[in-house]
Amino acid sequence: MQKIRHLLAMMLLLTTTGMAAQEIFIIEGDTLQLQREVKGPLSLYWNLEGTTYRYFVQKKNTIRELTNRAGEYRNTLQELTDDAEIETEEVKFLLYSLKHFANQYNALVQEDYTYNASTANIQHRLGLFTGLSNNKYTTNPENTLVPILGVEFEFFDPNLAPRHAAFLQLRHSFKRDEYRYSSTQLSVNYRFKALYFSGFDIHIDAELATFLYSEDRVQITNESGEVIAIKDDSGFSFTAPLSFGIGADIKVTEVSYITLGYNDIVSIVLDGNGNFPLDFTVGYKFNL
Repeated sequence: MQKIRHLLAMMLLLTTTGMAAQEIFIIEGDTLQLQREVKGPLSLYWNLEGTTYRYFVQKKNTIRELTNRAGEYRNTLQELTDDAEIETEEVKFLLYSLKHFANQYNALVQEDYTYNASTANIQHRLGLFTGLSNNKYTTNPENTLVPILGVEFEFFDPNLAPRHAAFLQLRHSFKRDEYRYSSTQLSVNYRFKALYFSGFDIHIDAELATFLYSEDRVQITNESGEVIAIKDDSGFSFTAPLSFGIGADIKVTEVSYITLGYNDIVSIVLDGNGNFPLDFTVGYKFNL
């Protein structure tokens, strides 16, 4: 009997520990596991279904879902907080804004209220890609297409700025027999999702800064334009190209995407070699 009591106590402890971060609610017949973001007179909860966030607020024994149909969530918040002088017009249907509102209200109605600490909402994705490029910003007289291969690490906040992302990209451009240029570059980039849907987006990419190692075979000519020597040249460089491209992410599972890119279309800083830009990639990325 004593062993059974110890076993039951351990099971209870494990159960309550696992439930500390999340709570189970039955709302309109649905059983939902919600993450608590704010605890106070007005508590805020959320959960994530695919890429869609649902938000709930609780006051005393009443829990209500916030919906964004015609700004209906503002009316719900106004109804639940009519005992305090607080405005809802500027509240956005995003976690950080709803959290700020709940903290403000709680501080108004409870003197010893302590603001809830921020929750990390940054999400990360890792991607691999390959493609072909004519390296528009190098000397490429024959306009040769070369294979490229790369990896990308993207991070973004789906609540604060769902259309915006930053990413680091490591990319290698291979040499060809007729075109001896090759490079490995690490770049810092910004992405804006111009068209943004749950399973598909079209975005604009901006390459902000690049650390580059390149190798090339350079022809040395005389005053008549004749090639008199060939030398191998290599080295490191750092640039801020401010080059732009476009791309698309196509959702294939709940956590993964097919990626398409048309890169380095135009640069504000770098001069092109006169060739039409050809830099196309296809890849796959997934949530971490």
